[in-house]
Amino acid sequence: MNIIWLSIICLTTLYCIKTGNIDCINQVFVNVGKETFDFVIPLLCSVAFWNGVLYVARDAKIIAFLEKLAHPILKRLFPDIKEDNETLGYVASNVIVNMVGLGSAATPVGLKAMQGMQKHNPNKDEATRSMITFLVLNTAGVTLLNTTVIAIRSTFHSTNVTGFIPYAILATTFASFVGLLIDRWWNYRD
Repeated sequence: MNIIWLSIICLTTLYCIKTGNIDCINQVFVNVGKETFDFVIPLLCSVAFWNGVLYVARDAKIIAFLEKLAHPILKRLFPDIKEDNETLGYVASNVIVNMVGLGSAATPVGLKAMQGMQKHNPNKDEATRSMITFLVLNTAGVTLLNTTVIAIRSTFHSTNVTGFIPYAILATTFASFVGLLIDRWWNYRD
């Protein structure tokens, strides 16, 4: 990937020199720091705010309540680990936190869920059925509130910052449904 980026930079620089647009290169070098700062700071603030909301929800036992609601469904989706309530709790936390668009906060819990599933894995070099199902849920999971996209749209002064949400819910629901159907079909055909 580094070679690709270096090639793009070199080709762009050569093109600007050849066409006499050296000012473009100078403008990029001068403005790239400010533009990056202006983009990253609001994004970091948004992530910090929503992570704070997540911790408040966790302390108010809202996350625990949602995990408890998710357990019956997850026991059906993960029959290999249905007796391991700790691992199912990590899976539920990951799915719920991803639903509210806090992927950065869901990652540590997702890693703990995978470690818990690895304990039940008879062949440590291959992913289990539960691991693959979890990966499908984690990758294509339903997202009700994508906080990162909201922050990016806000940073770029979108006129309707949350206008994409119904489409995102529809797309992620469909992706989850199709992903889980394929996962079930693949597991039951053996």
